[in-house]
Amino acid sequence: MNRVEQRKLICHLVNAMHEHGSWVGETHIQKCSMFLQRLLKVPIEYQFVLYKHGPYSFDLRSELAEMRVRYLLDVEPHPDYAPSYVLGDRGERITKFHNEYENEVEFVSQEVSRKNVVELERVSTVFFVKESNPELTKTDVAKLVCRLKPHIQPFQALSAVDEVERIISAAIERELPVEAINEE
Repeated sequence: MNRVEQRKLICHLVNAMHEHGSWVGETHIQKCSMFLQRLLKVPIEYQFVLYKHGPYSFDLRSELAEMRVRYLLDVEPHPDYAPSYVLGDRGERITKFHNEYENEVEFVSQEVSRKNVVELERVSTVFFVKESNPELTKTDVAKLVCRLKPHIQPFQALSAVDEVERIISAAIERELPVEAINEE
């Protein structure tokens, strides 16, 4: 996927996230993009690393800044909270055209984007660990997540593993192209 197509997809994602009541902060865009790319095989080609609050792409961060410069995205300030992203003038025009990955964007907007940032950190970290270590059992994934993120309690990590498995099952039920991940 080239940069223009990536930007169109991000505009569609931001629009769909708003339609489903998401906050649409950078964290939400980061985590939803990771699920699009790594679970649903959408070839947006951002490199994600495990960072402070879960998987993060510095490439995507730069892309969001570039999209603001090009009036594809804008930010809406909120007192006492981080800003949320909205479509800019040019971004609104882009979303009027068909998106090849509409079903995938819709799915992630419904299943992932409405979570709060704490939930997003947990489920995205669990998914990242599970995908990187498909041989691990559910319990081992939770233990590794707790080692990587000591502020996450074991019961929270296990709950996040269950939620990731639910998200994967929901994607399979909708016949979306899910990346194979070992499930117990």
